[in-house]
Amino acid sequence: MMMMMMKMRTAAQFRSQLWSLKTPSLCHRSFAAISTYKAVIFDMYGVLIPSPVKVATVFEQQNSVPLGTLGKAIRTGGEVNAWKRFMRGELGAEEFVEAFGRQCSEIAGCPVPIGSFLSDLTSGPMTKPLPVMMEAILCARSRGLKTAVLSNNFLQLNGDPFLPLDHSLFDVIVESCREGLSKPDPRIYHLCLNRLGVSAHEAVFLDDLEFNVKAAAQLGMHAIKVGDLAVAVKELEGVLGIPLSGFVPGPGSGATKLPMDQLTQYLRKALHLSDKDPVPVQQLSPSQSNSLYHLTTGGRHLLLRKQQKGSQAMETEYRLLKALNGSGIPVPEIIGLCEDPSVLGAPFLLMEVCLGRMFSNPSLPGLTPGDRRALYQAMEHTLCQIHCLDTRAVGLEDYGEPVDDMGLQVEWWSQRYRDSETLPIPAMERLIQWLPLHLPKHQRSTLIHGSFRLENLVFHPEKPEVVAVLDWGRSNLGDPLSDLTFSCMARCLPQDNPLLTGISDKGLEQLGIPSVEEVIGQYSSSMGLEEGVPDWQFYMAFHLFCLAASHQGESKNTIAGQTGSGRIAEQVADLAWDFATKEGFRIFNAKPSTPHAGTSPLKGQIAG
Repeated sequence: MMMMMMKMRTAAQFRSQLWSLKTPSLCHRSFAAISTYKAVIFDMYGVLIPSPVKVATVFEQQNSVPLGTLGKAIRTGGEVNAWKRFMRGELGAEEFVEAFGRQCSEIAGCPVPIGSFLSDLTSGPMTKPLPVMMEAILCARSRGLKTAVLSNNFLQLNGDPFLPLDHSLFDVIVESCREGLSKPDPRIYHLCLNRLGVSAHEAVFLDDLEFNVKAAAQLGMHAIKVGDLAVAVKELEGVLGIPLSGFVPGPGSGATKLPMDQLTQYLRKALHLSDKDPVPVQQLSPSQSNSLYHLTTGGRHLLLRKQQKGSQAMETEYRLLKALNGSGIPVPEIIGLCEDPSVLGAPFLLMEVCLGRMFSNPSLPGLTPGDRRALYQAMEHTLCQIHCLDTRAVGLEDYGEPVDDMGLQVEWWSQRYRDSETLPIPAMERLIQWLPLHLPKHQRSTLIHGSFRLENLVFHPEKPEVVAVLDWGRSNLGDPLSDLTFSCMARCLPQDNPLLTGISDKGLEQLGIPSVEEVIGQYSSSMGLEEGVPDWQFYMAFHLFCLAASHQGESKNTIAGQTGSGRIAEQVADLAWDFATKEGFRIFNAKPSTPHAGTSPLKGQIAG
C-alpha cells in the first residue's frame, strides 16, 4: 500500500510537470487558421495613452495663448524645427523648452511658458494607459501575436523617455528619441519590423495621425487610423479575426469564463476599489494544474492562480511563496490566498505582477549576442539560488511530496505508455528496457521548481537580472538535475520540433546563447559538483520519454498510430532514444579498456 501511494504521488507530480511542456506558451499559440498576421504595432500618444492635442488646447486656454499656436509651431519649420529635433533626441528637455518656447512666442506674439506644457505632457491623465487598448493587447498576446510600441517620443529632464507603460506587455519598444529617427520616416518602421522578426505584410499598425498611417500602409502593413478607441479596436478585431475584449480564452478553441460578478465583488473589497474600476481579465496559461490569469484593475497588474481538481493545493504554493520572500530567490509579491469557494468555486492566489520583460522565444530575437548571453546567465544564476536554498532554514524541509525516486517515475510512465499503447513504437520499447538500467546513482534532494524555463521568468526592464520566477505549481523537493536539464531542453531540440520550439539548429554560438555543456559546467562550479553532471543526457532521454508516453495516451481513442498525436509520440521517442544512445556511448567510453575486442559498445548499455 505504501509503495502504491508513493507511485500515485509521483505520477501526479509528473503529470503536472509534463503538461507544462505540452501547453503552448503565451507567444507560441497558433492562430494561423484565423489570420496571417503575426504582430500588432501601436503608437503611444492617442492610442495607448491620451492624445496630447487636448493637453495642448487646455494649456493654451489656461495661459491665454492663441488657440492653435502649439500646433502651428509643430507643423512649421520642416524637419529641423524644435519639436521634430526633440522627438529625434537631438535636443534635450532644457534646450527644447528654450527653442520651442521662442518659436511659439513668435507665433503667438506673447510669451509662452513651454516648460509648463512639457510638465503637463508627463503628468496627470497622460500617465494612465487607456484600459480598452490594454485589454486588447492582453487578448492579442494570449493568441500568440507579438506586440510593439512605435512612438515619436522625447527625453525628459532626467534623460529618460516618457513611457508610462508596462514594458512586459510588448516584445519590442522603438522610440524616436533613442533611434534618431521619427515617423513617418520609413526607416523607423523597418527598424521595428526587423526587431519583431516579421515582414510588413505580417503586421498591423495603429496610429492617430493620418500621415503616419499612410506611411505604414505604403510599406505593406495593414494600417488603422485611431480616432474613437472602441471603433479602432473593433476594426482590429475584424482584421485579426479574434475578440479583443470581454472574454477569457481557455484551452483549445473554446473559452473559459470566470464568474466575474463574484470575483469583481471580492477584488473591490480586498483591494479597496471603487465601483467604477473595471476588472478586465485574461487567461495566460490554461492547463490541467492551476490556471493563471492576468488582471488589470485600479492601475495595478495582478496575477491570479486558480486551483483545479487534482493539482497541488493552493495553500501549499502560498506557503512556499511566503517562505521564499526574503530568501534571495525572486518571487512575486503575494497579496493573499482566497479559500472561499463562493468566489471562484476553488481556492486561488492573488499576486502582484512584477514590472519587467518576459520572453517566450528561446532565441531571443531582437537582442544582441551579448544581451542574450547575459540573460541566460542570469537564468542559470537564479536556478542555482533555488537549488542552494536551505529548506530547513525557511521551514520547507517537509514541503510537498518528495519525488526523488527516479525508478518509480520510470516505472509509472512505462505503465502509462502500456495502458494507452496503440501501434508499438520501437524507440519506446527500447527506452522501457534501457532507462531502469541506467538510473542516476547519486540523487540529491533540493527545492525544485518543476518547470524552470525562460517563459516562467520576469527579467528586469533594463538589466540582465531575474526579478521574478513564476508558476511554482509544480515545485517540490526532488532531484535538482531534473530542473537543470529541463531548463536546457530548447538548446537540445531543433526549431521544427513538434512539441517544443528548439534552437539547436540556429547556431547557439552566433546567437550568444551558452551551450548545454557551458550551462552544466557553470552550474557544477557554482554548486560545487566536482564530477559535474556526466549523465545529463539520461535526464534528457527521460524527459522526452515521459512526454512521448503522454502524447501516446492522447491518441488512444483515434486510429492507432496514424493520427497527429501518435506520430508526435513516435518522433519524440526517437529524440529520446538519440539521447539514450549518446549516454550509452559515454558510459562505454568511461569504462576501463577491456581485452574483449569486437564487443559492441552498445551491448548492455543501450539495449540494456
